[in-house]
Amino acid sequence: MSEVVEKKSVEAVGQSIEEVIYDSPPSESDDDLWLAQGAKMLEESVPGVRNAASELIKALGLLQTVYLGILGFAKFIPENMEVYNKALFIVPIIPWVVATYYCLRVMKTDIVRINLRSPTDIREKATILLEDKQSNLENAFILLIAGIVMAFVMVVFRLHV
Repeated sequence: MSEVVEKKSVEAVGQSIEEVIYDSPPSESDDDLWLAQGAKMLEESVPGVRNAASELIKALGLLQTVYLGILGFAKFIPENMEVYNKALFIVPIIPWVVATYYCLRVMKTDIVRINLRSPTDIREKATILLEDKQSNLENAFILLIAGIVMAFVMVVFRLHV
């Protein structure tokens, strides 16, 4: 912790308030810019994560539509294939559906009970909310990739059968 350089007493509205001034390095010329940038990042973080989840839902919907279209209309699965082998072609859809669920959790508005007079409580709840939404978004992205890999494996499987 910085050393106390000066203590001075300030008289305000009949009350004596002691102000403590700490020794700190001189400010850089662009400190205000970076403080404003940090405030902007905090303000835009949750809406940014929600926007990313919205775009991921669109990508998931498109992938599922194309994949199901190929399975349903392109006669991609041979008629003489065993039923359990045919069922394997549905496997890539499972992680995509779960990923859509995670994206919806990101976009869902959460009821947060906070004390508006406590910066510490606001900071803690905002951090927890953002970390939870970011974690759900990362899980959705991992499942998206897993589904793509599974679909690729199923295409390779189909070409060899």
